[in-house]
Amino acid sequence: MGFSTRVTNRNQQCEMVKQTRLCMIRPCENEESSDKKGKKCVRTKKSLRAVRYEYKNCTSVQTYRPRFCGLCSDGRCCTPHSTKTIQVEFRCPQGRALRKPVMLINTCVCHSNCPQGNVVFFQPLDPTSSEAKI
Repeated sequence: MGFSTRVTNRNQQCEMVKQTRLCMIRPCENEESSDKKGKKCVRTKKSLRAVRYEYKNCTSVQTYRPRFCGLCSDGRCCTPHSTKTIQVEFRCPQGRALRKPVMLINTCVCHSNCPQGNVVFFQPLDPTSSEAKI
C-alpha cells in the first residue's frame, strides 16, 4: 500500500489543503498478462478473494474485494482513471480503533504518459492474493 496525496481548494473556505489517502494500484505478486489472444491490455481486475487491509499492525474490520490496475502488454502503463474514497475502520492491538481514507479503483486506463522511474506501473498483477497490506 502507498499514499495518494493532492492539494485542492475544493472546500467552503476555498483554501488550499493537502489531502492524503491510502491506496494500492496492484498487489506485488506476479501474474502473466492477459491470456486472451490478441488482447493488448487488462485494464482492471477485481480481487478474487475478499481481503482485509492492514495498516501499521492494524487490520480492517470489514473485508473488501478491491479492483486493481492490470497491465498493458504493448508498452504503455496502466493507472487509475476513476476512483473513489471510502473511510475504512481499522482495529489495532489493545483494542484501539482508527479510521483512514482509502482509495478504491473504479476503472484504469492504458496510456503513454507514464510516471518516470516508477516500475510499479509495469509489474504484473495477482488478483488471487489474499493480502492487501497498507
